[in-house]
Amino acid sequence: MKLILVLGSPNFEDGSLSSIAKSRLEVCKTLYKQGNAKIALTGGFGAHFNTSLKPHAYYLKTQLIADSIPEQDIMALIESRHSVEDATLSKWMIEEYKPAEIIIVTSDYHYERAKVIFKAVFKPFDQFTFSLAPSTDVGPEILNPLIRHEAIALQDLIANGVRF
Repeated sequence: MKLILVLGSPNFEDGSLSSIAKSRLEVCKTLYKQGNAKIALTGGFGAHFNTSLKPHAYYLKTQLIADSIPEQDIMALIESRHSVEDATLSKWMIEEYKPAEIIIVTSDYHYERAKVIFKAVFKPFDQFTFSLAPSTDVGPEILNPLIRHEAIALQDLIANGVRF
């Protein structure tokens, strides 16, 4: 069995998903349709991505079910606050479910930092890959600050290591 781990991204105050979140779910659905897969969703609350009344992962799950993904194939909702917690709070699934592979779904602009984090946290488990959601539908007013944030955060990880 492969596990598809969709990392959290922004949603609006009313719970509607951003184009970033929708893009990640499209990748998830494509991977799921290839068969023999279960899904885990990350995202809790945070001023930078979700100020609504419910965790971000709840909105992801609701959308997947609306798109005909069986609820029983969504194994976990992980209420993480940031990328390091995406990894640390999902690591238990390696031991619990013993997946042959974990496919981590994130956005293209987030890949480098996510790779550093998951390599450090999941070690010695290395049977994971990334599947990248394009950010082509994200306007530059949103994407450019995200790219700058990723560059600064990646430099911090390189200089100081992943702290968990």
